[in-house]
Amino acid sequence: MSISLAVLNTNTELSRAFVATIASLGVGSDSEINIKNIAESEHSQSPEIVACASLEEVQLCASLDNLPCCILLSHDLPSAETLHEAFALGCLDCWPLDMHGPELLQRITAVSNRFAQMVAQLEDSSQRLVDMQFELEQDQLQGQQIQRGMLPKQDKAIGTFLCSRWLAPSLILSGDFIDYFPLQEKYVACFLADVAGHGASSALLTVQLKNISWRLQQKFGSPSFNSPGAMLGWINATLIEQSIEKHVAMFLGIIDKETNTLHYSSGAQFPPAMLVDTQGTISVLEQNGKPLGLFPDAHYHSDSIAFPQGAQLLVFSDGVLDCLAPDDLADKEAALLQAIAQSNGPASLWDMLRAQFDGVDDMSLMAVKHIS
Repeated sequence: MSISLAVLNTNTELSRAFVATIASLGVGSDSEINIKNIAESEHSQSPEIVACASLEEVQLCASLDNLPCCILLSHDLPSAETLHEAFALGCLDCWPLDMHGPELLQRITAVSNRFAQMVAQLEDSSQRLVDMQFELEQDQLQGQQIQRGMLPKQDKAIGTFLCSRWLAPSLILSGDFIDYFPLQEKYVACFLADVAGHGASSALLTVQLKNISWRLQQKFGSPSFNSPGAMLGWINATLIEQSIEKHVAMFLGIIDKETNTLHYSSGAQFPPAMLVDTQGTISVLEQNGKPLGLFPDAHYHSDSIAFPQGAQLLVFSDGVLDCLAPDDLADKEAALLQAIAQSNGPASLWDMLRAQFDGVDDMSLMAVKHIS
């Protein structure tokens, strides 16, 4: 027979007699083995069936990477509790030590066939999982292309303001979203949104955010769209009404091209947006707005700051903080300010952050520069 069976070293006269019996049947070795022999053997060289004399030995076999088929040897019929525990550990049968001849050969064959079926089923299930994983990855890659298609151009000049964006997803799909576009003739709108979590569920919400871009362009100037704070209030109400069960951190800026003024509002945006002037002075645009999509009574107020020629607006998602060494949030913010000061513009800053990116969270950066 091609079945291989081995008995763990039990050092009893009856177990040694059992070893001799299986050897005479041509299905086992003429000596006992130990767990170390099985653990160190190649999978193709390990025995198909291992006979164990105790629950402890069954547990040892169950812990092996090259898990063999286990059966329990017993002088007498074990208790129901012992059998239940043995079978729960993966043991397939229980044999009396004094069993021999045709009956033993029949039991060995039955266990071997059952184990072979289990292995075949496991291999089939594993292959189906591999196939499903491949299909899921292909779907996500297609989703990534669609998501990238919703983003604005990498660099886009709107009047005298140059808008740029960089994104690095933690997985294939991203929960961060950036958009910028003209509003009427006088304004430039820009926003960065960071959906809680990452992956497919967060990425799906970015489709809604793209729709929000369209609504802002269509409705700007009406009562619910006459300031950044009012717009965030409308977005918050929309997310709650749709019961999306995802909250969003968001910065929204409206730039008046005639007065060179940035009007802005934010909800749970951290690190806060920053305006860097030509001298390298950084104005932190900190607000305490609540995350969008959670609180029906949340109010978002608008602030304004001069946006002179040469100045640059920088807006980040919180994933950038994972690229900075300090553990404390305040220290991370200080490290970010230092990185901005040491960089040669947003592209250089992004390269510095990207080099430390560990993929724990989505990371994004939006920059708007007032050019001549």
